[in-house]
Amino acid sequence: MAIDVHPGELHRLTIGEYHQLVRAGGLDEDTRVELLDGLLVDMSPKTPQHENAVAWLADWLRDRVDRARQQVRVSSPLTIGGSEPEPDLAVVATPSPRDAHPATAQFVIEVSHSSLRRDLHEKPALYALGGVGEYWVVDLDGRRVVRHSDPHDGAYGEVTEYGPDATLPATGIDPDGLPVAALLDAIGL
Repeated sequence: MAIDVHPGELHRLTIGEYHQLVRAGGLDEDTRVELLDGLLVDMSPKTPQHENAVAWLADWLRDRVDRARQQVRVSSPLTIGGSEPEPDLAVVATPSPRDAHPATAQFVIEVSHSSLRRDLHEKPALYALGGVGEYWVVDLDGRRVVRHSDPHDGAYGEVTEYGPDATLPATGIDPDGLPVAALLDAIGL
């Protein structure tokens, strides 16, 4: 049965209500949702290609960050305004607060398969609002990476697509950048 509800009639959870729901056991560890603009949104299932890409990128990042100042987080929340997305990878400053999720990251990567629309059209504004300096969307099906940089006023000033033959800049991570072909080869694409 479909319920016809106008978006204005939906109750949006605050960060506090969301955390209370989690603490009370209303959402267990197997519930794959993230809070976006106060709404609980189902997260996409993780395919083997997705997990291989995340693992390879996590290793690549860990080999390049300054561990005294930066930490690589995998599938960990960021609290940005009324949202708590769980990016596949985030590089955050250390030490980060221990009593709350970080409110920003230097770098965020989402590996996309079925979540491509959300990752390209909804999350950029959220991450830009949170001051995330660089945001990548790894489009597995399209064999490309879309790089968002220069955040200001809730938007990214620069959005560039990189195909298999390109080298992707990685500001503050690797001065040589990432050859997109190396990532695609590593995960069998």
